[in-house]
Amino acid sequence: MKKMKDLILLLFFIFDCSFCIYHFSLEDYGQKKPIPYPSLKKFSKIESSGGTGIASRPPDKVLQGCSQELLHLQGFRQFTLMCRMQPPLAVVAYEGILDAMGYCREQMRFQPWDCSQPGTILHEPTILRYGYKESAYLLAMSSAGAAWGVATACAQGWLEECRCVHPKVPGGPSRSTFDSSPGSTTEDWEWGGCSYGVQFGIAASRKILTRSGSGRSPLRILEKHNLKSGRLAVKKTLISSCKCHGVSGSCQQKTCWKKTSDLKAITIYLESTPDHCAPQLEYQMQQRRSLPRICNWRNETHSEGDCGSLCCGRGYKVSHEVISYKCDCKFVWCCKLECNDCLQHRWVSTCNT
Repeated sequence: MKKMKDLILLLFFIFDCSFCIYHFSLEDYGQKKPIPYPSLKKFSKIESSGGTGIASRPPDKVLQGCSQELLHLQGFRQFTLMCRMQPPLAVVAYEGILDAMGYCREQMRFQPWDCSQPGTILHEPTILRYGYKESAYLLAMSSAGAAWGVATACAQGWLEECRCVHPKVPGGPSRSTFDSSPGSTTEDWEWGGCSYGVQFGIAASRKILTRSGSGRSPLRILEKHNLKSGRLAVKKTLISSCKCHGVSGSCQQKTCWKKTSDLKAITIYLESTPDHCAPQLEYQMQQRRSLPRICNWRNETHSEGDCGSLCCGRGYKVSHEVISYKCDCKFVWCCKLECNDCLQHRWVSTCNT
């Protein structure tokens, strides 16, 4: 899901225009990058070759269908209908949204708004009732995540509704190859492998995230625009990628497929975000925070991420953590992976509640 991460990292916005930029790196604060911030477990892994084109068994969560919670969502009736009619399709779209939310929390962890509201846009968090730029980002990112989740499942052969598409030979891979020897033309290569079902994913995202009713309020228009911008971010960056074959990687032959490149989405918002420390706004943007807010106690520049800015005057505490992780892994002939258990010591600062 590395490309999914690239997608989320580059869905950004610029504060003083009709779109906004949010980007943060731990290195900006002179800290050693810790173990990655906890995010939702990825439901699939796509190989760099773009998939095999051979249907594989879907994960259990896809086969099990929608949970009772998802079957009774109120705001997005198309999603609940799809849960009943096409459960695997609804599940992979939802998993794509969850992946997007996980990366959002990872990237925004030191921003005033850190994507920590419970649930997803399908659960209608309080922030979507306001026309903030954070709302625009959340909508576009979720829309792109749903499209990516479905496209990923298509490439893995998990969905009966879609299949691998090879543009030059519809319905199947071509047997021709690209001859890169002297004197050959660039028209000799053909499509192989398995391309992501991006068009199908975009169509599914549009259908799933369409609300019931036809309201024309400014917020509803804003929502439609930003959902569309997320889909366009996926659609407009579809590129060709090729893999070389030959002795010692000489590239005598090529297999090509379609994939998405790095992405950027344009979003709009209605009103500037006020001071996040205002009591009412804290409730609107964070809603019921279940985890303490992490801040950067070593940052003395009063820039993004420092405890003085994020804790709203409540103070903070510093605690010592010891994290266990697998390290020094190696294969033992032939098929066993052995790892050592390593420990990482770190100090973590969290805002007082």
